[in-house]
Order: sequence, then structure tokens, then C-alpha cells
Amino acid sequence: MTATAPADVAPLDKIDLRQLAEMEGPERAFLTLYVSSPEALEQLDDRVERARAFLQGEEAELEHFEESLKLLHAWLDDKAPEEFEGLAVFTSWALGLHHGLVLPATVPDLLRVGTSPYVRPLAELQDEYETFAVVAADNKASRIFVVTASTSEEEERVSGDVKNRVKKGGWSQKRYARRRENQLHHYAKEVAERLGELRQEHEFSSIVLLGSEETMHEIREALPTELAEQVIGERAVDVKEGVEELVDDAYEIYFDAIREVDEELWGRIREESLAGGLAVTGATRVLDALRQGRVEALLMAEQAEIRGTRCHDCEHVVHGTPKTCQSCGSSDVFAIDLTEELVRLAETTSATTQFPDSIPALEEVGGVAALLRW
Repeated sequence: MTATAPADVAPLDKIDLRQLAEMEGPERAFLTLYVSSPEALEQLDDRVERARAFLQGEEAELEHFEESLKLLHAWLDDKAPEEFEGLAVFTSWALGLHHGLVLPATVPDLLRVGTSPYVRPLAELQDEYETFAVVAADNKASRIFVVTASTSEEEERVSGDVKNRVKKGGWSQKRYARRRENQLHHYAKEVAERLGELRQEHEFSSIVLLGSEETMHEIREALPTELAEQVIGERAVDVKEGVEELVDDAYEIYFDAIREVDEELWGRIREESLAGGLAVTGATRVLDALRQGRVEALLMAEQAEIRGTRCHDCEHVVHGTPKTCQSCGSSDVFAIDLTEELVRLAETTSATTQFPDSIPALEEVGGVAALLRW
């Protein structure tokens, strides 16, 4: 086989999870691989042998597995780069699917066989690493970065050259102050305009301001309402820091804001639940609401592990591990990761999904809850 060029790193915000989530079959005909590093690939054979052992006695599914495995190895041989942060590969012999992604962030190492591609790790990455903009500005100059996962790119640079304050009094000092104020205003306005242009290109969801207090204040005042509402935090720093240090500062602010958003959503769910309103908690009720397309936002604890069962005959899925299908009565059932089914249903019904790392009250109600549309 002739090797082809390695696949490019996939921007997280451009990965179409809904397209993957909508793929589904009656057999466990999908093979999904996540791998964190080239070294972790060395453990692939062990994972393959374990999966093969579990499929013994299921001849049709074992055939799907072996053929899908060939497609997996073909993609790895042709497309996997020598170095990477993470890989996700989805194959299905039945559908002729062999799709892989080079990721800009680390994923857990796992090999999954299922009735659809396993998308939860990608959903978690998209929730954790939304694209956002960083403005690093003082009175001399501004730099604007667009950040996604561990990658950042300087997109714009604006020269300020605003004069320092002076301590002399009298008429000349007042005239100097007016000129300086006017200069700073036009400088901030230009930064705001550049930021607006970048938003049209990159569709970032949040903005972090770094730099001098005076300049950040002026830029914030110059932003149109739509952009001003996207500012999630600011910090006074020396903008002469390197890009890596500036992005680290921005990520501290970003993750604090994400935690606040998660807690705000849980607060809304809690209040609606107490009032008997538009919210449900627990895997069984959330599953039912997702099937009906009622979920607006799904909140799932980052460490949630929920067991479910799927019927081989009618494909019905339930929370728990009954020995027979709750829909058709068949005894041909098998265990599934119900968290994956919930995430998949959320993607196919355009519900948002958030994965908070620590909300004890959420874990007490089963690790999953939802805000409803109706």
C-alpha cells in the first residue's frame, strides 16, 4: 500500500459530532479507537485481543470487528503522524467508514465496539476547549490571539503608541490629557474593530482581556454590545510575556468562567426541579426526555459511569441491567455505556452538553441531569 500524507490536526470546533452521533446500526458494527500518544499505540494489540475475546460466540459481530479492524490499521498506516497529542479513529466495515482525526488535545486510551461511533470523549473536548479570543494590550500595542485547545495563533497586531500621563499642571496639561484620551479612544476602537472582524472568521465564543488596567477598560468600553457580552474575564499582566505565558493566563480565566457556567446551569436545573418545572435528574428520566427531544441542556458529571442495556432484536435501550428487554421481552440483550447513549442523543437533538468536574449535588442524583425545552 502506498502511504499518503498524514492527516492534519482537526480544529475541535469544526468536528461534526452530530454526523457521527447519527450513525447507528443493529449490530455492534462500529469500532472506535482513542489514543493519547504514539507510545500508547503499542498497547493496541492488547486491547484488540480483549475485544476479540469478548466477541467469541457472536460470529456476525466478530466478522464486523475483524473487517473494521483492517480499516483501522489502514488508516493508522496511511494517515497517523509520527507525533500527535491525540487520535480518534472511527471505522465500520458495514458502512465503509474509515474516518480519523488528529486532535490538538489528549484523550483517554480506549478501543470500543458498539452500535455507533463512540463520541463522548470528543464531546468532552469540545465542551472543555471552546474557541476563544485573547486580547493582550497596553498603551503601546495590542496582540489578538485565537485559541483552541492547546494551540494559539496570533491573528492581529494593533499599534497604540499612546503617550504616558504627565504630572505638570495648568492649561497645557489639560490639553495634553484631552489629546491622550482621544488617542486612547481611537486606539481601543481599532482593537474592537479588529476583534469584530476576527469573530466573523473564527466564530469564537468568549473573549479574555489581558494587559494594563487603563487599556483593558478602554477596549471594553469600545466593544459593541454583542462582543462586550462575550468578555468572560480580565487580568492585569505584563503583555511583554511570551505567548505561552499569556495563553496560560487566559486559560486560568477561561476555566474559571467554564466552572461558573456549569454551576449556573446546575442552579437552574435545581430550582426547576424543586418547583416541579422544566428539569429532570437521574439517568432514567433524562433518557426518556432525550428520546422525546425535550432536552435543552444536558449536564453530566465528568466521572459519570452509568450502565445500560440494549436489545439485540428491537434495539431498545434502558437504564440498568435487566436480563430481558423491557420493550419486546427478548433475552438477547447486552450491556452498554449509557453515558455514551445520552451524549449521542443530545447531539442528534441539538441539545448542548456540559461536563462539570465537581458538583457533589449532581453526583448525588446519579451524575446526570437536564434542563428541558418544554
